[in-house]
Order: sequence, then structure tokens, then C-alpha cells
Amino acid sequence: MASRGDSPRVSPVKCLLLTVLAVSVLAAPGARAQMTAPVAPGFPSVAIFPLEANSAAQEAAPGIASLLASQLAEVPQLHVLAQWDVEATLRQKEPSTLVGADTCVEAACLEALARATGARYLVTGRLDRFGDTYLLTANLTDTVLGRSLAKPRAEAPAEESLLPMAKSVGAQLVSELVSVTKAYSSRPLFGSAREAPGEGLVLGVRVNNSFISQLEALNPGADLEVGYSFHPEWIAFVQVGISFIRSNEEGREGRLKVVPSVLGARHFHRLEHAFRPYWGLGLGVQLSFGQFGIFQSTGPLPTVIGFLGFEYLIAGKVGLNLELGTNVAQATLGLAGDGLGDGLNLDLTAGVSFHF
Repeated sequence: MASRGDSPRVSPVKCLLLTVLAVSVLAAPGARAQMTAPVAPGFPSVAIFPLEANSAAQEAAPGIASLLASQLAEVPQLHVLAQWDVEATLRQKEPSTLVGADTCVEAACLEALARATGARYLVTGRLDRFGDTYLLTANLTDTVLGRSLAKPRAEAPAEESLLPMAKSVGAQLVSELVSVTKAYSSRPLFGSAREAPGEGLVLGVRVNNSFISQLEALNPGADLEVGYSFHPEWIAFVQVGISFIRSNEEGREGRLKVVPSVLGARHFHRLEHAFRPYWGLGLGVQLSFGQFGIFQSTGPLPTVIGFLGFEYLIAGKVGLNLELGTNVAQATLGLAGDGLGDGLNLDLTAGVSFHF
């Protein structure tokens, strides 16, 4: 029995919970406002779900989740929904629509959680205790791309090491979120959505057919395209290809005559969805060769194209494209100096692109 002068021993787990409570109360107003205020338009949210835990770690799990939320709140491009916000949101849903985060691994399940919380990024995890050792594992999921971005984990050999363990996992989550949200700091163009992967290269292969008023219907072509996503809504590209132009004049054979070289840009809409319409413009030259070569009398011919299309993005990496466009310069000047290919035209293009 303790003597009257002895102080009662306080569990380190309870100390952790008291520390979290003190941090929440004494936090700077800006950080507290970021965790509770409505998210600014165009900035993504991250939801911190309650940590799963075995019976020995249930007392510490809420405090660890709160520490993770406070660390993520330091990312200025994010709005953080802490554990209590998520629980309140899920309780408002019908029982039939409640989804447990611990069993949520399928794309449909993640999409349901994202709709319920309004968050793009989900943080789930588990805290286990085995003897004196704690094991914390977390999972950061992007619900738009439908894949896991990071799975940090850390161990604590004793209760006194719970705080460093939580900070280690939180730092890894913050590092990943900072890298994937850097594109959101750019100013939106034309008021479009910004929920999209950030900067990166795009490589595409495209096949097309030109319907030209003065030529046969079949004028196939192929293009190789290299692009760069300099903004979530915009991709600048360089396109080089070959077209086979058929003549309908008697005694005149069609052949590979034109190598279009185009520098252009595409502007995408509805970027938070897999189905993304776009429009764009392109400028360049058409370098004729053979009997209409650029070293002959014709020289390079201008290209002025406009197009509409859509891309269906698979797993945030592979895009399937369908595009309809027209070449204004071709309609007025023709594909070569003698007018071959002259007239109103329409290009139907299908392609596949890879986002790096």
C-alpha cells in the first residue's frame, strides 16, 4: 500500500491522451481552423479514420489517431477531417450505407467512403500491442486514382515511445501528401476542377483518318505524341506523324506524302472523374516530301487545327482517347502546292496515352 506521501503512478498511455488533449486546446488558431473549417474550393480533403486495435491497444488508439490528424493539419494544401469528424459524418448516414474502414479495400468501397466524408484521401490504420511492444501501421489511399499512396509503419518498444512512433508515421504521411498535392497550389484556369494528378510526361500513339472533300474517304495516318502536364488542367504536346493521301484523279496514285508536325495544347474538364472531355488547338507545319518535297517549289505548309475529344483514364496512368478535329489551313491551301487534299476536312482520331 502506498504511503500518504507517495504520488499515484499515471499510465504513459493516459499521459499520451492528456498530451493530445492539451495540444488540441493550445493549438494555434490557424491549425485548429484548418481541421474544422469548411474546405476551400479546389483543395482536397483527407479523412482520418478510427484506428483498428487489438484489446491491449484500444486505450491508446484514439490518441495516436489524433496525433496523426494534428500532423496532417500542417499541410496547407489540405483540409483535415479528424477522427471525430469522420465518426460524426458516418453516424448521419443510413445504417445500410455505413462502411467499415477496416474492411474497405475494394474500389467501390473506397468510393462509398469518399462520398460519405467528401474526402479524396483516406487514412486508415491499425495499432497492436504485443507485450510491451506497440506496432502502428497506416494506409494512405487516393480515392480518385483508386490506389494506395503509402503504407508507413513503426514500432514502439514501450509505452514511453508511443509519441515518437506516431510522429514517425505522421511524418511519412505528410511527406507523401505534400508531394501529391503540390499541383493544387497553382491558380485554376477557366474555373475548371483541379482534382487531378500533378505534373508529368505523357506519351501517346494515335491513329486517324482524314475525310477530305476532294479525296477518297480513306486517308489513314498515325501520330507519335509527347506531352507534358504543366498544370492539372493542361497538357502541352508535340505531335509528329505520317498520313497516306489518296487521290481520286484517274492515273494518279496516292502515297505517303505528308509529315504533320504540330505543337499544341489540350484543356481538360471534369478532372475528378475517369471520363474527361477536352478541347484544344494546334499550330505547326506540314512538311511534304517526294515530288512535293520541302526542297521543291511547295515549301512547308501551315497547320492550324482545332479539336474536341475525351479521355477515359484507367488507374490514373493509361488514357483511351477519341478525338474529332479539323485543319483550317488544309481546307484553304491544300496538302501540297497543286491543291491535292484541298477542301473541307474532318479528322477522326483514336489513341492511347501513358501518363508518367
